[in-house]
Amino acid sequence: MKPKIIYYENELEDDFSGFQRKKIRIDQSYVYERGWLWRGVAFLLYPCVRFAAYLYMRLGFHLKIINRKILKKYKREGYFLYANHTHAPADGFLPSLVCYPKHVHILVTSENLSVRGTKNILAMLGATPIPHTLQGMKHFKAYIHTLMEKGRVVMIYPEAHIWPYYTKIRPFTDTSFAYPYFEQRPVFTFTVTYQKKKRRIRMTCYIDGPFYPTSTSKKEAIHSLREQAYQAMVERSKQSSYEKIKYIKRESEKK
Repeated sequence: MKPKIIYYENELEDDFSGFQRKKIRIDQSYVYERGWLWRGVAFLLYPCVRFAAYLYMRLGFHLKIINRKILKKYKREGYFLYANHTHAPADGFLPSLVCYPKHVHILVTSENLSVRGTKNILAMLGATPIPHTLQGMKHFKAYIHTLMEKGRVVMIYPEAHIWPYYTKIRPFTDTSFAYPYFEQRPVFTFTVTYQKKKRRIRMTCYIDGPFYPTSTSKKEAIHSLREQAYQAMVERSKQSSYEKIKYIKRESEKK
């Protein structure tokens, strides 16, 4: 079967997730750290959803995770995790499976918490919205620091937008790599690749790291983290051998 073709214009801005959600404002009034009742429900809910995620990924994608052993040394330490953004809802499930048994907090845009009835559940499962104001960012960074002190994992999709089944790594900025620099915490990556297993798609996930800054200069250190993560993901993406969707830039179509 020939792959479906999707035309794109901007690798940094185009989104093909198919979701249309309302943007909500996240400022200093957003509460990141909740009370004991909230935390208790989240504590009970998280392993249940993780088990459901395991079944979904194993049965739906024959998920295989390679090199998870490198995370064992950091089971009591907080760290940052980066990955390519290629599937919904799998991208919400994968981090908890990759980092098992650690609790993962995924940085998301406000749209992800705009749906009534699910926003509280998503927040309990680790969805952490990025604020829109400077004062809100102050509270947000303090929360990130608290998570690191607790030995949690902060998950970031630097590509920002979902391109379903994309088999390469899109360019992304240095911005999100400022977090591990300021927290002085290690960076790991996991790269999702796709193969064909009989009539079904197989998802293989490769873990790499840890990566640390290679410069004392703030700007260069942040950039070095980005480069190490990007290169590791690019190299691993070569393990994809099946292309369900082919992405073509519109400029090449005109030529």
